[in-house]
Amino acid sequence: MSLIEEIILSLSKNERRILKIIANLGQNEVYEDEIAKESGMSIAEIARSALWLENKGLVKRSEETRDVLVLTDKGKRYADSKLPEQLVLDHLKKVKATKLDDLTKSLGMDLNEISVAIGVLIRYNCVRFNKKEKILQITNNCIELKEIPTQKAFRLIIAKKWDLLSSMKREVNNLLRRGLLRYQKETRWKIKLTELGKKVIATKFELDVIDKLTPEIIVNKSWMSKRIRWYDVESPVPKLWGGRKHPLRLIMEKIRQVFLEMGFKEMRGPWVEISFWNMDSMWIPQDHPAREMQATFYLNKPRKGVVEDKELLNLVKEVQENGGDTGSIGWQQPWSIDEALKALLRTHTTAVTFRVLGFIIKKGLVKPPVKFFTIGRVFRNETIDWKHLAEFHQVEGFVVAKNLSLRSLMGYIKEFYMKMGIKKIRFKPTYNPYTEPSMEIFAWHQDVGKWVEVGNSGIFRPETLRPYGIRDPVIAWGLAVERLAMLIYNMEDIRKVLGPMCDINWLRWYKVPIKGIFG
Repeated sequence: MSLIEEIILSLSKNERRILKIIANLGQNEVYEDEIAKESGMSIAEIARSALWLENKGLVKRSEETRDVLVLTDKGKRYADSKLPEQLVLDHLKKVKATKLDDLTKSLGMDLNEISVAIGVLIRYNCVRFNKKEKILQITNNCIELKEIPTQKAFRLIIAKKWDLLSSMKREVNNLLRRGLLRYQKETRWKIKLTELGKKVIATKFELDVIDKLTPEIIVNKSWMSKRIRWYDVESPVPKLWGGRKHPLRLIMEKIRQVFLEMGFKEMRGPWVEISFWNMDSMWIPQDHPAREMQATFYLNKPRKGVVEDKELLNLVKEVQENGGDTGSIGWQQPWSIDEALKALLRTHTTAVTFRVLGFIIKKGLVKPPVKFFTIGRVFRNETIDWKHLAEFHQVEGFVVAKNLSLRSLMGYIKEFYMKMGIKKIRFKPTYNPYTEPSMEIFAWHQDVGKWVEVGNSGIFRPETLRPYGIRDPVIAWGLAVERLAMLIYNMEDIRKVLGPMCDINWLRWYKVPIKGIFG
């Protein structure tokens, strides 16, 4: 079988129709809109099929741009009727002469339209106007005239017959000055037969080819007398994008796996919190900057929540105001229950930790030693930039056991980050309201050649633990998932990791680094 026969058997129904139309027109170059007129196919169908013909080497497509005349909004008012000059001319052919006032009433046009119409008719010597008596009279030149030239030009433009306007420049300019027309760029695609395409057309191939086998075709055996179209299994096809895990989800799954391997239990808490669990219970003062509207999302509905454990409320109040029996002097300011019950979107996952301390450990449902972790979304009312988001994910782990120390905390952290592929770790003292001592965690990033912050940690202060009756040390640490993702995937902007600026192509094609980026 020859190459020509193979190509013919691979042509789709629309490809065959296009080639047949080109052959019938007897031209080697045809515009897509001309094929649309002949076939009734849409431009989109023709463009798609022409592209496949080009891939098969049968045609070449080229783009042409030209200025074409189109109607303005003002011109569209006359698209389904006639121009003012044509209406006046038609009326005068009936009455021969009329007063200007009677003309306005008869045709229902305003004075501006009448003035324009009279001006056009006078230029074509179709009317005479008696200014003294204000009478308009038709001349003998135009009694038999069916269509004024401007009306003819207008009609041709509506019909898109621009090739017939070459001798009507005067009329076109008139319509342009009146604001009825404007020029607009139009793109046309031309389809030109290649030498191979000419050979295919010369074979006069059949259009009646079976494109798809159906039960009816098999039963009536029409397939025995017709050719069946070939399908090119090597032809490029559109990529179908199935479901895929978000890169953050992969990191969170790895973090969950590491915590479970280390013997931790997972805890969860609500996104909508109250200030008590989010701040007061962990000994954050009520005048702390983080509690202001500029840093926290407060809710109007519900405006407040509840804490049913009145004993816990009283203990937190006492510790906040004077330190209770912790040896601290507290914040030395009145503590407001109304402030503590305000509803908000949680600003950190530490709120989940203190819910576990209050609902599970304080009530004796679980007794130390215990280890918990959580992974969840948090919300901050802050300006979005390359390293800050209004909502993101945090990870937190804490341990309650006897004889825990700063060395214990550092050991847990090193083990956790070692399992995450982060090998070089160092610590820097820092300040947190509810932990003492507190440490920032830094890891060596070999790609950028510097230490980068990956987490925060500390030992909970006695003021945070006294309301829950916990006497054993509690160590805790956490990290922001998006910050870690930026490092792992080598992204320079956190907004490209999560949110509306996230690159959809990156989400489709991203790869998890084979080697660890941390030395």
